[in-house]
Amino acid sequence: MSKIGRDMKDAMILDNSPSAYMLQPECAVPIISWYEDPNDRQLFDLIPMFIQLSKIYDCREAITRFVKNNNVDFNLAKQVNNALLDK
Repeated sequence: MSKIGRDMKDAMILDNSPSAYMLQPECAVPIISWYEDPNDRQLFDLIPMFIQLSKIYDCREAITRFVKNNNVDFNLAKQVNNALLDK
C-alpha cells in the first residue's frame, strides 16, 4: 500500500481477505465476502463509518480500536470515532 504514494494516515483498506491487508492491518476494515447476493447491504452499511473516519486526522488510530480479530465492532466504532472527532 505504501507504493500508492499516499500518507498512510489517510489510507484505508476494505477487503474480505485478511491476507490482502496483512502488511497494514492498522489501515484495514474487514468486510464479509459478497457472492452475487442482490440483498447484500454491508458496503452500504459501512458508508456512515467511512464518512466519520474521513474526518479523523489519522484513521489508523481509530481502526485499531474497533477492529479486532478481523471483525468490526460497530458499536465501538461509533464511540471511538465520536471521541476522536471531539479532540
